Amino acid sequence: MMEDKNQIRFSFGKKRAALSESEVSLWSEKICEILQRQPCFQKAEKICFYYPLGNEVNLLPLAAATLAQGKQTAFPRVDGDHMDFYQVNSLTEFVPGTFGVMEPVGREKISAEQGLVFVPGLVFDGAGGRMGYGKGYYDRYFARCPECCKLGVCYEMQLIPQVPCDRNDVLMDGVVTEQKLFKASNS
Repeated sequence: MMEDKNQIRFSFGKKRAALSESEVSLWSEKICEILQRQPCFQKAEKICFYYPLGNEVNLLPLAAATLAQGKQTAFPRVDGDHMDFYQVNSLTEFVPGTFGVMEPVGREKISAEQGLVFVPGLVFDGAGGRMGYGKGYYDRYFARCPECCKLGVCYEMQLIPQVPCDRNDVLMDGVVTEQKLFKASNS
């Protein structure tokens, strides 16, 4: 199964890397618009984002809107094998961190409990299956903090019929693409 996962990661990483700047920009904008209309987004007082790496979906405009609305806004920072979310008050409060991902500089750790978490990944499926980069940071975080709404964020071309999952893989509550947001069939 590990060989399958690595093959899928390589294949979809390559496909996503081949996207044009205009595709990434247009599709990210559509995803932000879809998310902004969702009741789960509108009701959330605490929203956890990720800083886009490469051609990942860019939710930074949505994060700026969240900050402007006065909602608690957080981004992940990795420390060893653990990841936690830290509050930001501006989209200028970042420095390069683990794996070259921009991480917040703030010291105020935020629990995602009762909040909304946007989760990046390489592939997703309709049952909420997610395959990330293989380090398990989000899965370990959600094992410690299960009471949050987990929304996978990807482009339509990153959806597959079934993600190979093992017992440590945490399922998403829903997945959003540039075409729609759908509730995972596991929820």
